[in-house]
Amino acid sequence: MASTVLELSALISSSAAVVDARCKALSRTYPDLDNPSNTADDESVPRSSSLTCNLPAQKVLETSLAFLISAALGVVSASATAEIIREAGPQVVSLFLTGSNSNNEMQGCHIEEIAKKNGMDPLKIARVLRPLATQHIFREVSPDVFAHNRVSTTLDTGKNSQEVLAAPEDKHQGAKGFAAIVELNTDETFKAGAYIRDVVVTDRRAGADELDTPLNRAFNTHVGLFSWLELPENRIRFRRFGMAMDASRRVSPPPSSALDRFNWSSLPENTLIVDVGAGIGSVSFGIAKANPNLRFLIQDKAAVIQEGKEFWENELPDTFSSGRVSFQEHDFFGPQPVKNADIFLLCRICHDWSDTYTLRILKHLRDAAQSTTKLIIQERIIPFVCGENESYNHIPGAMPTAISPKPLLANMGRMVPYLIDMQMMALLSGCERTLPHYSKLASAAGWEIEAVYRAGADPMNQMVLRPI
Repeated sequence: MASTVLELSALISSSAAVVDARCKALSRTYPDLDNPSNTADDESVPRSSSLTCNLPAQKVLETSLAFLISAALGVVSASATAEIIREAGPQVVSLFLTGSNSNNEMQGCHIEEIAKKNGMDPLKIARVLRPLATQHIFREVSPDVFAHNRVSTTLDTGKNSQEVLAAPEDKHQGAKGFAAIVELNTDETFKAGAYIRDVVVTDRRAGADELDTPLNRAFNTHVGLFSWLELPENRIRFRRFGMAMDASRRVSPPPSSALDRFNWSSLPENTLIVDVGAGIGSVSFGIAKANPNLRFLIQDKAAVIQEGKEFWENELPDTFSSGRVSFQEHDFFGPQPVKNADIFLLCRICHDWSDTYTLRILKHLRDAAQSTTKLIIQERIIPFVCGENESYNHIPGAMPTAISPKPLLANMGRMVPYLIDMQMMALLSGCERTLPHYSKLASAAGWEIEAVYRAGADPMNQMVLRPI
């Protein structure tokens, strides 16, 4: 039996041949996607074939309704449907449920059985599962019977469905899969996203009210995301947010992947690396473990610093007892107290903040820098859809080495960077940035990008900056 990928390849080739033959029969060329003039004759080619071709209006309308797929995903995750389907396993499905002439053993779970466990309307269960199954999240293996596939299993916490429903605040503690991220995206982000248009269109000013975000409008609050999560009524969201961040690290590269970019082993012995806003210092931990000749100062707020001390003392006690790693309470919006740093490290800090606040952080570090100090920023660099700005090709590593083959987009059609950027817009006043955007901010703060370190398709990049 041919593999699925070869079957798909054959289908694409044969379908392309059918379309090409139809174009020749009509003495026409296939409509050019880059041509904004769509005429009735242009649409006659895909309409006249037996293939399902997505016409321009269909594409726009389906995209305008795509938020409902997120809504369906949120329902499934919050209702323990993934856990219920997993628990069902292969089972005998009766004539009454399937309408067949005999009882059959099959993989999956009928909507009536799902409803018995989560108390939902079975018809509504089917209505949210079908658009997901069409996106290859779950399978409808027979009428009203749904089963897992490789994609849908990532929604499963691995826990007992009834325990999940009885104690939702504990659902994500020690869970498998990525349900915590999904529920963050389909709750806070989803609801805040509905107000992006209002905020962006109504207030076009740069540097507008930092606390007039889509999240603020959606939940009628005037505090930042992190303060809002700490409110008593958000205790479930607060716990889930922490678990979502933990789960995201299983999707993103592990902290040790910081080693795959900048050559930390090339640094002189006793180089002092100040990890600013480090959390518990997980990124520095990976670097320290591989480079015993380097020194680290972990900076963050007091509560986090205490957690960091416990983490390092348990995981790498020799660095803690020898003083090779030390800790300091510090707010990065205030003046930087360390004046002898060889390297300042900012890992996933800038994207949480607007340009105004990011500039403040960078300026404080510049004020504390020596002429030889380097600043290393580890962040997602947003690619241009059209390809990178070649005016920056004098910076080593600025240009991606992998070039997308035509007719694919230069970004290979990867949506995640832009969606995360819009998530920052929805939840915070933060921003994922292009390389020119970072270069402009750095210059305004007295820094200059001297090199960029990339790791293949990995979106996490390291920019090395020097004082100017």
